[in-house]
This record gives sequence, C-alpha cells and structure tokens, in this order.
Amino acid sequence: MPKRSRPPSRERWSPPRPDTPTVSRRGALAFVGGGSLLLFLTTAGQSADGLLRRTALLAPRGGPDPGTGPNGFQINKTARYAGIRTAETSREAWRLVVTGRTGTVRLGRDDLLRLPLHSASLPIACVEGWSTSDQWWRGVRLLDLAALVGHDDPPDVFVESLQRRGAFRHAALRANQVADPRSLLALYVNGEELSPDHGHPARVIVPAAPGVLNTKWVARMTFGDL
Repeated sequence: MPKRSRPPSRERWSPPRPDTPTVSRRGALAFVGGGSLLLFLTTAGQSADGLLRRTALLAPRGGPDPGTGPNGFQINKTARYAGIRTAETSREAWRLVVTGRTGTVRLGRDDLLRLPLHSASLPIACVEGWSTSDQWWRGVRLLDLAALVGHDDPPDVFVESLQRRGAFRHAALRANQVADPRSLLALYVNGEELSPDHGHPARVIVPAAPGVLNTKWVARMTFGDL
C-alpha cells in the first residue's frame, strides 16, 4: 500500500520574521464601510434639488446655482449660453410657428393664453446625472396644438428652439408622447412665468423624457411625418 504523504506543516510556509500587522480585518471592513457611506452622503442629493442637493458634493452639478423662488430649481444651461436674445423672446416679437396637415399657424404668447391651459406636476431628469423634484407646470397641451393644424390623432412632432448652438437645439417626440395629456408647451412653472434660463417664453415638458428632449425657448413645432 503506497505511503500517504503528510500535508505540509503550517510553519513551513510561514515567513520567518513576519511584519507587525498594520490593519486588522475589522479595521479593513470599517474603512471600506466608512468610504461607502461617505460616497453615498456626497452623491445622494443629486436626485433632488433645493437644500438637499447642496450635500451632493461629488455629483454632476448640472449648471449654475438656480437661485430661489418658483424658478429656483436646477438648470442645465443658461439663456446666455444658448445665445438667446431678450429682443426675440419679448411678448411683441416672439411667435410660435406650428405646422401640420392643414398648414401653418403663428401664435404669439397672448394667442396661446387664449387656448385651454392645463397643469401637470412633473420632474426634470437630466442625462448629466441629476434630477429635480416635481415642478408644477402650466401651458397648452401638445395634443391641442396638433389639433390646431389638423391632427385629431396626435402624430410625432419635431420641436426647434431659438438656441443657436449646442447638440440639443431641436428634438423629436413620438406620437404617444404628444398624446399624453400631461405633455405641455409650458408657459408657467410653480405659478410664475418661466424665467429666461428655464425657457421663457415657452418650453416643452413631457413625462418620463430625458431633460434634453424638454426643449426650451421653443420657436417651431412641426407635426406629422418627420
């Protein structure tokens, strides 16, 4: 019967003069756990706005400090950055061009205010990694604008901004987004007119759409085949 070899002695594989341990197992676990907690505390606020967002020191900032008041929530780009001129967004100068099956209409702000206005409570979720809490938007439903130009069944829409530079100066929305009664061409937020940085005189707000598709400073909307 072959002779079984004995397992190597533990002492045989131990270093002759081991260094003193620097971190115990318990200390290593505490270090990792503390680091994870610190990371959570410094990024958790990115999903909110207001005072809580100020704790998110390591989160994407998503633009300048939005200030306070009804328009005091996060913005991704300012009117100045987008090249928006005050003269072209004034009540006298600005017109929304809406094109569809039956032709084109041009609507000033007063024309829009004569249409049925609706409200929706919706957040903005930005691709930069931040989001706002729900804001109270008020404006004209996209499906009502589609009906103005001959679309009883809301189709897709191509939205163009006054913005002069940047990758998202226009956006395409699908028919189901247009048909959602919460989808608005917003004129107000939280009971106040939109600020220039939030898209005055009008912006799109759509449920569950990335912030870049909620086009600000809207100038033209084309309903139908894109």
